[in-house]
Amino acid sequence: MGSNLHKTTVPKIAAILNLLKVNGEMHIRGLAKKIGAKSPFTVTHILDNYLDFFVDIKEVELYGFKAKLVKLKLGKENTNIDDVIKYIELKRRIRNR
Repeated sequence: MGSNLHKTTVPKIAAILNLLKVNGEMHIRGLAKKIGAKSPFTVTHILDNYLDFFVDIKEVELYGFKAKLVKLKLGKENTNIDDVIKYIELKRRIRNR
């Protein structure tokens, strides 16, 4: 693939994209359970480092309970794993200049 991502990261990114396409908006803990991540921090790491260009994250507080809701950005609903890998490679090229 040429993106130098960990072998388990790419399937998790693809799973997150598919879940967001199907469900629209989900909270991070729900995404973590659905993709089989050991911790919600795994999902947060993926969102912050690889999917920040493709998703919106909104913090919601209700009755003292805080949750982060994630959804695909407007116009990014048809994003696939290849788009994400191209974005990551471009980001790395710019950073390494």
